[in-house]
Amino acid sequence: MIVATAGHVDHGKTELIKALTGVDTDRLPEEKARGLSIDLGFAYQNPTPDTVVGYVDVPGHEKFVRNMLAGVGGIDLGLLVVAADDGVMPQTREHCAILDLLAIEDCLVAISKVDTVSESRVLEVHEQIESLLAQTRFVNSEVFYVSAPKQQGTAALKTAIELRLRAQDRAVSSAHFRLAVDRCFSLKGIGLVATGTVFAGEIGIDDQVIVSPRGLSARVRGIRAHDQPATVARRGDRCALNLVGRGVSEAGVQRGDWLVDEVLHQPTDRIDVELRVLSSEERSLKHWTPVHVHHGASHITGRVAVLAGGSIEPGDSGLVQLVLDEPTTAAHAERLVIRDQSARRTVAGGRVIDPFSPKRGRARPQRLAWLEAIAEDDPATALKGLTHIAPGGLVVTQFARSRNIKAEALESLVSALSLVRVGKGAEERMLEPANFAAIQDQLMNFVTEFHGRRGDQLGANLNECRFGIEQRVTGDVAEQALRALVEDGRLGRRGQVFHLPGHEIRLSPQDKTLWSTVEPELAVEDRSPPSLQQAAETLGVDKSRLESFMKRAAKAGLVVQIARYRFITVETFDKLRTVVERLAVDHLDGFSVAQFRDASGLGRNFVIDLLEHFDRVGFTERIGNIRKLRGRST
Repeated sequence: MIVATAGHVDHGKTELIKALTGVDTDRLPEEKARGLSIDLGFAYQNPTPDTVVGYVDVPGHEKFVRNMLAGVGGIDLGLLVVAADDGVMPQTREHCAILDLLAIEDCLVAISKVDTVSESRVLEVHEQIESLLAQTRFVNSEVFYVSAPKQQGTAALKTAIELRLRAQDRAVSSAHFRLAVDRCFSLKGIGLVATGTVFAGEIGIDDQVIVSPRGLSARVRGIRAHDQPATVARRGDRCALNLVGRGVSEAGVQRGDWLVDEVLHQPTDRIDVELRVLSSEERSLKHWTPVHVHHGASHITGRVAVLAGGSIEPGDSGLVQLVLDEPTTAAHAERLVIRDQSARRTVAGGRVIDPFSPKRGRARPQRLAWLEAIAEDDPATALKGLTHIAPGGLVVTQFARSRNIKAEALESLVSALSLVRVGKGAEERMLEPANFAAIQDQLMNFVTEFHGRRGDQLGANLNECRFGIEQRVTGDVAEQALRALVEDGRLGRRGQVFHLPGHEIRLSPQDKTLWSTVEPELAVEDRSPPSLQQAAETLGVDKSRLESFMKRAAKAGLVVQIARYRFITVETFDKLRTVVERLAVDHLDGFSVAQFRDASGLGRNFVIDLLEHFDRVGFTERIGNIRKLRGRST
């Protein structure tokens, strides 16, 4: 369990931690000289051999609030310290507000220096504290009277902390690793060490991490969790990671960076947030107000774009987009704090809704509906809501990344919701069954209307179907919907053409005669089909007449035109599609022209024409000198 102090300067936070743990957290010479904490200090206590309480001692001076904010993210318990002689002071109020805005689950209060004042003064300060906490989630917090130098009241406080430690339920995290770096230094003979709190997931020795948003790759060479050697660091741990890698140095890793699983490395400078303005503010928070944003241990300037109403009144909440001056990394539900333009006071705080906000259309009704759906705490409810308002399909990789959901957990969500899956990899989409059925109905209506308008053709191809319906969908979604209609017997298919069952184009007697001559010439298996010029010469037919006929045959669904003067039978075309699909399975990183040529036994020129045709229709995708299936289910 991690406990962080909070409170005004010189109210005895460091002395109290020393009384609880025996450790002096003031480590800097300047701190010793001035008698106050400037930066974060750390101490650890082992109530039992199997448990650890980590203490984060934060500075209380107004000048160092940003250091305080770097230390309280991701903690389990707040420890608000108020001196009996001073009582509630400005930084007491601000630190308490920060703990509340960060949604720290629990907080204890210690009235310090009780040996220096009268009992009536202690009771007066107690009343001040109750009044302060009445407006926060800590209204029922336990209050302890302590004198650190005399060890008065510290035993009861320590017992209360240990009770919370025993009651803590830290389930195994199913998320990817995220750690907020709050300190970085080098040790002789060890190398670079980065410390911080693990916000999610776990990390082991020799695992790889990305220093985000910088993009540096590093390997974990060693781990200390709660100041003890460890092989694994998990969510909620206070740990130090020994990192190695190119560019990984004190200059390359700094406070405010994040160490994340490579899946999560997607820097963002626009974050949608549900923001609450403190009731103590004198004015509303207006649109485009310059602010300082504190998230994890990071401190970034930016502006607040209010998404509805133009401003948020004191004590109220609203949706905003934070437009940052430099990129960061964030995940759904993480908390952040907003301070004013001069960084003199805390004005608001809230939770991340969507870390990947669009640059345009941030306040459109469709976007606000999206934010309402994704704001749900339960990922299943959020996913169901998003697929409902995304009738063309939801790209799930971005949803999973924004909420830090591992593949196994996502599989369970999709299975439980019975969603329709389309495509593969980064472009995989999820659709509600009702939305997928609606797309199929639109496709059926389009094909029926197509027959009425274009009676001279067997049917419509994929792109004609895709762009002919009301709902905008990707080629993957359109093809899977059409394929399902064919499997159900509601549509027929010849090559790339989809048609109603039983619908045919009848050739004229002359075309039938010519087709009986042309078909054997095109339907070859041991060599490349002839070009139009070659077929005309072999058959003794005028090239122009043959070209005109082949175009009619393509409309009738007898042949597929793959290039200007290249036609092949539908049967041959389907066989070659199957060859491509087998190659894609055997060569997951992609296959070359030569590999397809060898697998098909066809000539290079014809193979190039055919593969370029597959690229044009979206069946394959060329990446340099290799090709892959375009993310489509097979």
